Amino acid sequence: MRVSIIHPHLFVRGGGERLTKILAAGLEKLGDEVSITTSSLKGGFFELNRLRTVFFFKNCPIPLRNVTLKNLTELALSINETLRQFDPDVIVSMTEDTVNLGFSKLLKRQLEAIQYVHFPVEEEACFSDLCGNYHRFPGWFNKRFLWAADLVLCNSKYTQAAIDSVWKKTAHVVYPAIDHPFMKIPENLNESRENLVLCVGRFTRLKRQDFLVRAFSQVKEKVENARLILAGYPDSRHSHFLKSLLNPGEEGVEIRLNPSDSELIDLYSSAKVYCHPRIAEHFGLTPLEAMSQGVPVVAYNKGGIRETIMHGETGYLAQSDEEFIRHIIEVLQLPHREWVRLQRRAVERAHSFSPDRFIQDFRTCALPGSTSC
Repeated sequence: MRVSIIHPHLFVRGGGERLTKILAAGLEKLGDEVSITTSSLKGGFFELNRLRTVFFFKNCPIPLRNVTLKNLTELALSINETLRQFDPDVIVSMTEDTVNLGFSKLLKRQLEAIQYVHFPVEEEACFSDLCGNYHRFPGWFNKRFLWAADLVLCNSKYTQAAIDSVWKKTAHVVYPAIDHPFMKIPENLNESRENLVLCVGRFTRLKRQDFLVRAFSQVKEKVENARLILAGYPDSRHSHFLKSLLNPGEEGVEIRLNPSDSELIDLYSSAKVYCHPRIAEHFGLTPLEAMSQGVPVVAYNKGGIRETIMHGETGYLAQSDEEFIRHIIEVLQLPHREWVRLQRRAVERAHSFSPDRFIQDFRTCALPGSTSC
């Protein structure tokens, strides 16, 4: 296949951006010709720079004061350039912006157009922020271009139900994958670890790192030598939130900014429990990364994360904030033999979400004329 992938903000290091990298690299490895269309790669995953074909967004040739109109013009010009130079068989939008497919279909009707959806509702930023720097558009606008999607794929059954409710469209679940570096079995499996509590992710209010900081004193009351590390990536849309966390003022709390994959693996393989305080996560990639390195996970019993975490087997799913904190303490105080049982099951579970499985599932659905999804 000749596949063009559109993701406007690959300068962010988030789960959706990582999955785009896995998809592009995996398709190339299988022999497909792949192009990426994006505004910038600077600051994102460096491996994307290794792709053979990258089209960067073109600047608007005329001065426009209206940001939305300016971004739509740049998007249309960029997609036109991609289609003209690359001539793909399949085009994939890796954000919820169906306008990407709308422009593509208007320019080349015979394209197979695929929408991969992380969630059909934008929850993390207001429209002006999205449109200003991220070339994203509001839900009401994107719904006008749903006609352009020949196939809608999504990351979980939870998201699938939301797509049915919000878009009135049938979506097919193709579960995301952990990246190749996390597929290596940790060397310290079965060994004791310090009482390190870890949370990884972009610093945004919905991720609720501030809740962990506030609640950590309750953990230390029961486990005196416990430490909390918040590791992750700044997001310019939420800079004020990160600023509020940089001086947590709590003993035993540390923040690590912009960790590399090797640094993440070191953190995961040192932690005794991984915390995912976001409520109703659509899928949750970092909990799987943690599990791959032998860390039981504490999360909430809502959203797509229920499709990856097995309660009492790979970690615990809480019904409330109070129960969430109790489960953290419970994992830290588990007898070593019981903790190892959770650890080994977590590794086994995480490795079933492999990049090879994701690529094969995606490719099976994406083949023009496929009826496998």
